[in-house]
Amino acid sequence: MRNVRRKFSLILAVLLIAVMPLSACKKASSTDDTTESKPAATQVTTAATDGTTADPIQEELAKGHVTLIGYQFGDNSVDHDAVLAKLNEKLEADINTTIEIRGIPWTDAETKYKLMFASGEEFDFCYSGAWIGFNSVATTNGYMSLDLDKIKTFAPDTYAATSADRWKQVTVKGNIYGLPNINAKIKNPLAIFRGDLLDKYNITSIASPDEFVNALLTIAAGEDELLAWNVGNAEQNGRMRGTLYSQAKNLKDVIAGVPLLCVDMLDPSYKIFKTYEDPDYLKYLETTQKLADAGVWSKSALSNSDTDENNFIAEKSACYIADAFDTYNKNNATMTALNETYANRYFEVNPGFKKIPEGGNMSMISINANSKYPERVMMMYNLFETDKSYYDLINYGIEGTHYEAVGDTKFNALLPKYNDFGGFTLSWGTNNSNLIRQNATVPQEQIDAYNKSLAQDSIETPLATFTFDDTEYKNEIAAITNIVETYMIPIELGLTDQKEGLEKMKQKLDAAGIDKLLAAVQTQLDAYVAEYNGTK
Repeated sequence: MRNVRRKFSLILAVLLIAVMPLSACKKASSTDDTTESKPAATQVTTAATDGTTADPIQEELAKGHVTLIGYQFGDNSVDHDAVLAKLNEKLEADINTTIEIRGIPWTDAETKYKLMFASGEEFDFCYSGAWIGFNSVATTNGYMSLDLDKIKTFAPDTYAATSADRWKQVTVKGNIYGLPNINAKIKNPLAIFRGDLLDKYNITSIASPDEFVNALLTIAAGEDELLAWNVGNAEQNGRMRGTLYSQAKNLKDVIAGVPLLCVDMLDPSYKIFKTYEDPDYLKYLETTQKLADAGVWSKSALSNSDTDENNFIAEKSACYIADAFDTYNKNNATMTALNETYANRYFEVNPGFKKIPEGGNMSMISINANSKYPERVMMMYNLFETDKSYYDLINYGIEGTHYEAVGDTKFNALLPKYNDFGGFTLSWGTNNSNLIRQNATVPQEQIDAYNKSLAQDSIETPLATFTFDDTEYKNEIAAITNIVETYMIPIELGLTDQKEGLEKMKQKLDAAGIDKLLAAVQTQLDAYVAEYNGTK
């Protein structure tokens, strides 16, 4: 598979001169367990035994070299170009393809992403997910509708490893609009603190929202050179809200990007309610005001375009919220490489809160509706998601330069250039739990304990796969999203008068049609739950 065209020529020659049994050809295309093994994705096989049907992969490769243009989020790392060059060497050899990766700054995520499609810009693929408006782009012809038979042909390993449910989760109005990662990730937000600061202030336990708040207040009172929690952007507000409010109540938003309509995951009726009318939400606001007044985050947090995670890695804060253990694991390697004394520690602030597997529509790669090379994108995707050598490269960088492989499942990050490459963010869309490497410095018992708690608290629920069809409500959602950014985020950061701001927000939401939207979501959710439970 290192060179599909060369292997096809060899196989064809063998067939023509008939000097080798077919079983030998099959044996030659098998894979092993080494990092150099290649999946069957781009192994060329004959489509028919009579020689009359051309192989579709060979037909695609016969079109010649292709350069694919793709989009990911964030700024380029120091060694972005070096890793991309290595990646393109492999792609050129395997599928006669190279890629150009363009970045979308986090500060321009919403506007730039939508503009890419509205402007008719020519590109081939992009990272996509519910949190960045997957349904909206899909229903306005931004993404290409994909055929499962074609996926099976050009990305067979991805097709084979992806469950039927995950294909359903990226289906909108009967059409598939994305290649979902095969990692049914269970997000379990964790509070990460620098261990040296915990020791300095004798903080040993953070197992409740109250203990989390007290830790932040203690560090804020004692530190002048860094913030206890360097928050700012909208996503971070979601993690703050989750840690200090919704996790304890087992709540889930019913519309991605609209943190105003929630449902209790354990409520069998799945009754949707308005977050901002919940008395516990008002208590949460009192807590954030206390944190803001104590200087836990900056008074200019609204202009902070970076994530709390990036600010922590940049040594600007004592804490951040990781979306899962793997994020902590990877960032811990980054911080250890900066300073071994940091010795980060993670805490479950709301132990026991219920978690559901992340749906396929939360993180994937979609093909631009205007792409001329969808088949080549699928072939590329198949390699990224199922071939270990590609997976390691796009996630960890160049072995021996950015990381050192420790067996097949762990890595050593104590290399001088480890922090010069943090992985391509497009790799979020090609995540594969079977190929993830764990930081070798993290004790195995810690990994085992985390996985055990995750298994105990994970639940199956129709909320995992429910997606609101917003086709007829795009205007309402656009207006409500703007209200969230204008009112809700400043209120939650304690940077505006909370009582006055909340009242204005309610008035604006009523005028924008929040009740109409709630009724529509409830109707769709009720129908979906009935179908899910087999009672429709």
